[in-house]
Amino acid sequence: MLTHAHSQAQIDSEPVGSLIEGLAISAATNPDGSALTDASRSLTYRETDRLTGALAVLLDDRLAPDDHTGPGVGPTLGGDTVPVGLMTAHGTDGVLAMLGLVKAGRLFVALDPHLPQARLEHVIRLAGIREVIADDANHEYSLPLVDGADRVHALSSMLGDAAAVAAGDDAIPLVPAGLERGGRDGITIIFTSGSTGAPKGVVMTHRQVLVDAASERIAFRIGANDRVSSVLPHGFAAGFSLVVTGLLAGASVHIVDPRDTGIEKLMAWIVDQRVTTFHCTPHLVRSVVAALDADESRLHGVRMFATVGEAITGPDIAALRPFMHEDASFFNWTGSSETNVIAFNEIAPGDPIPDGPVPSGRIAFGKEVRILRADGSLADVGETGDIQVVSDAMTAGYWGAPEQTAARAGVDDDGTPTWKQGDLGRFDAEGRITLLGRADDAVKVRGYLVEPSEVEAAIRALDGVQDAIVLAVKNPPAPTRLVAYVVQRSGRRTASPAAIRRALRDQLPDYMVPGAIVPMIVLPRNERGKVDRAQLPAVPAPGATTPVTAPTVTATDSEVDAAQVVVGAAESTGTEMSETTFDQWELVVGQIWAEVLGLPSVGLDDDFAELGGDSLSAEEMLATVQERIGVDLRSSEILENPTVREFARRVRSGAAAIPSHPDVVKLTSGGSGSPVFCITGAGALALTFLPLSRHLAGHDVYAFQQHGLERRTFPDWSIEASAKRYLELMRVVQPHGPYLIVGHSLGGLVALQISRMLTTAGEVVEHVVLLDTYLPRTTAEQGALEFARLPDRENANPAIAAVLRTVDKQVRRVLPGGAAQFRRVGRRIRAYGAGVFQYSGQKQFDALFDQASLMSKRYRVPQYDGRVTFVQADNNPDGREAWAEFLTGDMRWPRLESEHSSLLREPHVTELAAVLRAAIDEDVPAS
Repeated sequence: MLTHAHSQAQIDSEPVGSLIEGLAISAATNPDGSALTDASRSLTYRETDRLTGALAVLLDDRLAPDDHTGPGVGPTLGGDTVPVGLMTAHGTDGVLAMLGLVKAGRLFVALDPHLPQARLEHVIRLAGIREVIADDANHEYSLPLVDGADRVHALSSMLGDAAAVAAGDDAIPLVPAGLERGGRDGITIIFTSGSTGAPKGVVMTHRQVLVDAASERIAFRIGANDRVSSVLPHGFAAGFSLVVTGLLAGASVHIVDPRDTGIEKLMAWIVDQRVTTFHCTPHLVRSVVAALDADESRLHGVRMFATVGEAITGPDIAALRPFMHEDASFFNWTGSSETNVIAFNEIAPGDPIPDGPVPSGRIAFGKEVRILRADGSLADVGETGDIQVVSDAMTAGYWGAPEQTAARAGVDDDGTPTWKQGDLGRFDAEGRITLLGRADDAVKVRGYLVEPSEVEAAIRALDGVQDAIVLAVKNPPAPTRLVAYVVQRSGRRTASPAAIRRALRDQLPDYMVPGAIVPMIVLPRNERGKVDRAQLPAVPAPGATTPVTAPTVTATDSEVDAAQVVVGAAESTGTEMSETTFDQWELVVGQIWAEVLGLPSVGLDDDFAELGGDSLSAEEMLATVQERIGVDLRSSEILENPTVREFARRVRSGAAAIPSHPDVVKLTSGGSGSPVFCITGAGALALTFLPLSRHLAGHDVYAFQQHGLERRTFPDWSIEASAKRYLELMRVVQPHGPYLIVGHSLGGLVALQISRMLTTAGEVVEHVVLLDTYLPRTTAEQGALEFARLPDRENANPAIAAVLRTVDKQVRRVLPGGAAQFRRVGRRIRAYGAGVFQYSGQKQFDALFDQASLMSKRYRVPQYDGRVTFVQADNNPDGREAWAEFLTGDMRWPRLESEHSSLLREPHVTELAAVLRAAIDEDVPAS
């Protein structure tokens, strides 16, 4: 029975006793080899050794004497020793300063200039720092952090003096205090990210760093010919250890900060520096992949990639692999500040990539890992338990926090230190360990134990998702609920929260599907690349918007007394059980909403949009209502009847309801400012503008959709006809200007035509906003730019889908376009019948999209000299130059990183609304 594992790797010899000794060996072995390189300079091992030795002498002379006179860091980890702060940019000077402090025998804290001042002040207080060494760029920033300008030492001045000494041939004396340190004595204090609470100071020791360097050298096969990238902050345990690993291996360490360069310059740096090993966070990998084009070869010089700091998933590696050299490996590199690396998992060329979370792998040299049950006994293979690390190469403890240290640290029977990592994990039959997240993250949801990391992995595996984090929100007495924050890949259509939930329900049990999906442009991260949970937006509890008496309608309750159903609201609201009756209409509508939105249940007073519904969800819901109940409703009915209770009442009344206009929907009302008139793109519902309207407080917002989209009639067959129709409706609302007009996609052409008609009639158009509008194209050109049309769905039945693929292969023998060519012909026929004939489901919207495409190619864009803001999204071929001959007035040209149709969805619509508000505010005359 396998209950724990040791690394199978062997090391040539036991690591030396101190880092100073190891650095001296590297300098003697490879004196003329490249040691450190950044944008400003490159140093050999001999130069680095002499320069840091001379700097150590200066530091010993100029820094205030350390209160502690002997080896170690004091019995309470902080009671006697005074650490030194180091505030430098991420470069060679910072590394030289760190090595100089090591040789001077001074404990140090690497302070990251990217951190907010309040965070730095907190770290300095916790560490008890009295003096700071700062480079020129951060000298002024450091002054308020310590008491007195004389306590901030200029690194550039000291390096200059040290360089003068190092340039000579005389031997540089060793600092006695440095020679005394080694083994379990501290080198540096690494402050944890504090992403889930207050930061803790982890004291890294000589032994810890040396064994870690040996482990990484073995696993990564780093040698003197390697050019090791240093992109992780040096205040991060893995960032500091990697520099030491490279130097002790005799490699060339190349330093750059991606936070300063950005991704494109980072890619150029990788090529220019001929980097062979690239070590970073999973977040940086995702950012790099997102910036790469197909068939890119800029990463082909890198022989191995490794990520650390947070979980990496199979889809992340699968996305990177096409850009890697065919002989390159990927490593999952796992550990913590307290234990350093504990496991490596190499995915070599040709190895299969896991579908979900990537196992942490085999245990590293110098470590033993145990999986413990709650009673302290060893867990079986495959059994989840708490991770305990056994090694003499771990932290000395938490700085100035003996109680916190005692809660984690222990001693094995043979006297070897142990450390409770605070993570859950399990071993497989091959001796590989998989981390399952923090032990305190595991929660009970509806009575089931859930690991949020497993839900995160499932979300990241979805097509189009770039990043995600899942939190368990506890607000007693309400039940625990899961909230997912999701970043979707740029250049892709943004999936709605409902679509994400439905996709997850195909992979996860109901209780693991997050009830709230929050779209994000980026996840907030701290200086180490970890998600800063404190900066994530709060999500209101269901009880904040749902009355406690609202019953729950469950999607799986198929056999219920249609006349009268008694349900409990306690599960959905966290209140005591209450009894409420509802009728068959509410039951059926509730079932449909739950299915469409991917929720296990909905409350009678839950709002469709607040549950994650968007225009596509609305289309599907209305089509399902028509199919099952036989009631044909317009999308505006959802705005007028937004809850299950109200919508069911509307369904019950059937066609006898109060009629509304089929082409225009009033999205918001009660505003005191000028109305905002919005015009949709081809085949899009007016509801598409609902998310934007919520950001335009103070304005009544009206949205126009294609004539014939939701009612049988002859559609408009020219842009001019649509403009005339909409203008007549606009002037009913607002007889005279000034007008505010917004058009998305093809709606932008209609907005321009309306604006031209108004100005010709002598009216004032205050502002026109074009949202990623394309210039008209020929039929062939238009076919290549189906940016707003939903992709054809493959048949859900695998057998039918397989038959269709076989048929397609046979058809391609005759027609190069295959069966798709027939579909295009069918679409063209449907387009000419759009509006007159009503098609089922998505085909109705596709038909109007194709009809509008045919209509637009005949349009000749007029010149317009009014004020225009053109919001350009990704991949729009019609840039400023293409539009210059048509838009001749006052122009604004903001650019948003968003796929074309996703502009009007969260999270991009929040950015878009800010652009619109700024444009509207500019137009408001001064009082």
